[in-house]
Amino acid sequence: MADPNFIEMDPGLRERLEKFREEHDGEAIGGVGTKLLLEDDDIKVWEMILEPGQASDLHEHLYDYILVIHSGDMVAGVPPKSTGQDPFVARIPGGGNTVRIPKGGVEWAVNVGEQTYSETLIELKKS
Repeated sequence: MADPNFIEMDPGLRERLEKFREEHDGEAIGGVGTKLLLEDDDIKVWEMILEPGQASDLHEHLYDYILVIHSGDMVAGVPPKSTGQDPFVARIPGGGNTVRIPKGGVEWAVNVGEQTYSETLIELKKS
């Protein structure tokens, strides 16, 4: 597993993400992925596929989780303004990445890159 490769945003991208969260303020919480693939007593496995410019539902990470990133070049995490957290952008290494992340985040995932972003997200219900 590797650490995310966070990058500094240029002013245009920062402005774009700030506008996104203003426009989506007040949205209801949805799923952490675009499709639930499997759920049992121990895990929930989600698929997320985002085309360039596409965003996920606003979602909350109730469990520790593992991201298995298959493809993409850049993805942003955009927390609601009410969290007091700033948006962030990560560059996806060629060949993907696997990252373990603690529970607690609330955000939209936004594909700010030029490639399709694809991941499998595994929520660890008993971590």
